[in-house]
Amino acid sequence: MAGLPAIGGQAAADAKPVPVSVSPAPESGDTDLPPDEEETHTDSSRRFMWLIPALIAAVAIVVITLFAFGVLDGPNDETDETAAPATTVPAVPTTAVPTTVPPVPTTTVAPTTTSTTTTTTTIPEPSSFPAVGEAIPMASLTLKASGIGPIAFDAAAPDAIGRLVASLGHPEETGAAGEDLGLCAGDDGRFVRWVGLTVVVSGTFADGTIAGYRYEDETVPTMHLDLATPSGLRVGDPVSMLNRLYASYQIDYVSSEGTDLFRLSDADGLLLWGPVSSIEDSGRVEGIYAPDVCSS
Repeated sequence: MAGLPAIGGQAAADAKPVPVSVSPAPESGDTDLPPDEEETHTDSSRRFMWLIPALIAAVAIVVITLFAFGVLDGPNDETDETAAPATTVPAVPTTAVPTTVPPVPTTTVAPTTTSTTTTTTTIPEPSSFPAVGEAIPMASLTLKASGIGPIAFDAAAPDAIGRLVASLGHPEETGAAGEDLGLCAGDDGRFVRWVGLTVVVSGTFADGTIAGYRYEDETVPTMHLDLATPSGLRVGDPVSMLNRLYASYQIDYVSSEGTDLFRLSDADGLLLWGPVSSIEDSGRVEGIYAPDVCSS
C-alpha cells in the first residue's frame, strides 16, 4: 500500500518505524476498491476458503493410502539395507538323550544251603517183593514172642519178607513205621502188611531186620489168615480160653486210652499182648502182638 516502507535489504532493517494510523474498518460499501474489483475479491476469497478443506481431505487420503501400502510403516527389512539387524538368540546346546535304556542291574542270589539234609527214600511197592525159598505151612507160622514160626526177629528183612511172600503171597500195603508200631522215637522203620498181619522192620527193606508183628482183623471172628500162638490162641477166641491156655503164666489186664488190653508174661518178661473187647470171660481177643522193640 501507499505509505508502507519497502521491505528488504539493510535499509529496511535500519529504517525507523513510521507510525501508522489505523482507521476503523469501513462499513459495507465503504472500501477503497471499486465495486467491480470488490466483488471479484470476494469471490476469490470464497473459492480460497472452499479449497482449504479440499486440500486437507486430499492430504488425508494420500496419508491413509501410504499407510495402507506400508510406505510409511518404517524401514522394510527386505528393501532397507540400513535396517537394524534382527537379534539372533543363540541356540541352547542340548544333550541328546540316548534312546537305549541301560539295563537294570540284576543281583544273582546264591542258592540257600541248609544244614539239614532231607533224605527221600522210595518205599517199594507191595508187588515188588520177590518170593524167597519154599512156602511155610500156615500151621507152622506160629505167633511167638521171638518171631513168626521159623522166621526169627533180627532176621534180614529181604529174606524174611521173601519167605512170607512165598507163604502168604504179595502184601497189600507197605510204608514207613514209627512209634505207633512199637519203634522208638526217631527210629527209621518200615512195615509190610498182609490182611490181618503187619510185620515191622527196623531200618529199611534193603538192609533192615524183622523187629515185630501185630496180628489183628476187624472182621473177627472171621479171619483171612488162620494164625495162632504155639498154644493155640487165635484172634476171636474168648477171654476165657486165654485164661485157660495160659493158666501157668502171668496175665495182666490193663486199660490204655479206653482200650482194654491183656499182657502175657513169664519170669523173663513180656511174651505177648493185645486188645480185648472186655476183661470178662465173655470178652474176645481182638489182637495178638509181639513185644514192642522200644519196650523190650
